[in-house]
Amino acid sequence: MLTGYRAEGHTGYAQSGSDIVCAGVSALTQSTLNGLKNVLKAPVMFDVDDREALLEARLTPEATEEQLRQAQLLLVTLLEALQAIERNYPRNVRIFFEERR
Repeated sequence: MLTGYRAEGHTGYAQSGSDIVCAGVSALTQSTLNGLKNVLKAPVMFDVDDREALLEARLTPEATEEQLRQAQLLLVTLLEALQAIERNYPRNVRIFFEERR
């Protein structure tokens, strides 16, 4: 079960402001955070640091089973979209998984 994600760093595809890969990843991760918080109303801890190119979001232990189930739709969709970007830009995007308990 997916409970969160972390996107960090720059893709290095192009200069800042022209990097379509970075823009795509940013749009997907920000939209997912908005969906978790504002659509699902799920309890989520998040950190956004534009200077460090970081966006991290994680459901908190207070999330109900229903919120966890609904969040899977958003988180799996995010994963699928990021994997598509990774396939097309393997030098610029890498996905890692981390198990947390």
